[in-house]
Amino acid sequence: MPATTRAKTPQPLTFIDTETTGLDPDHHDAWEIAVIHRRPGHPDAEYLWQIRVSLAEADPEALDINHYHQRFAVPTGELAVRMATGEMPENRAVTGRDLMLDLMAILDNSVLVGSNPAFDERFLTKLFNSAGATPAWHYRTIDIATLAAGFMWAQEPELMAKDTKPISSRWLSRQVGVEPPGDDVAHTALGDARWARDVYDAITRGGQR
Repeated sequence: MPATTRAKTPQPLTFIDTETTGLDPDHHDAWEIAVIHRRPGHPDAEYLWQIRVSLAEADPEALDINHYHQRFAVPTGELAVRMATGEMPENRAVTGRDLMLDLMAILDNSVLVGSNPAFDERFLTKLFNSAGATPAWHYRTIDIATLAAGFMWAQEPELMAKDTKPISSRWLSRQVGVEPPGDDVAHTALGDARWARDVYDAITRGGQR
């Protein structure tokens, strides 16, 4: 009798971006986290948090790029806020415990997808470790720039071969038909997470929707 195999359930995808106080997780922190959670058979769910972190070692250039001082919305006396998006009609203050419980539930077993997700993963790992939690997302991440480059090499090898300049994620995004975020959206966590999703979907024709 032939052996039967169970169909493997696709792993959830989490399109992710963090905005940070600098580039070095040893000295800087994530102050804004966006995730778009995709599970088979369910609509995408968007989540966005802002977190009060120390600015003692913050890089002023980083804060300028992600418009920290203009966009930070955590009220005085609160640690974090789950920002209004999707089914969340207005901002809601959350405790550090609730923030971590939400992140653990969403990211558990998820494949992280983003623009340079290894960067975001380092800051998320720091956040989890500081809370005494163990990251449980999938060990392999998906970088949309790498994904797009592989796709373009398969589709347009001559174009890729003749371009001697460094190939940017924004250039690759346009090649697969996705306009990168504009100045008012770039370097916002949710804007960049949506961009990662759109590039992924343009390449995979909808992925696991």
